[in-house]
Amino acid sequence: MGGTVVICAAGALVVGVTGTLLGHWQEGLAVALGLLLGSVNGLLAFRALGAGAGFVTTSLGRLALLSAAGIGAAALIDLRLAPLVLVGIAVAQLALAVAAAVAMVRV
Repeated sequence: MGGTVVICAAGALVVGVTGTLLGHWQEGLAVALGLLLGSVNGLLAFRALGAGAGFVTTSLGRLALLSAAGIGAAALIDLRLAPLVLVGIAVAQLALAVAAAVAMVRV
């Protein structure tokens, strides 16, 4: 889980710098924010394990929370960039899934 946060933070830095160098700093920032927001999902999922609620309930709650946070973050830059923030969140979820799969194979 911690490794995923580091990977997403590094990816956010690369995307942000690349976007700036290409003259699209807002787009780069939008994807970077999405990566950072999405990286928090692993921690939220871990904490939800002890909540006593069902998997579907906690998953839908996290999805709603991350989506709302992504749209809110996009509103700070330019609401038209919300899809890019959500793409960053999705890529972070993919990184989390890959990390979980790798961890399961190692066991």
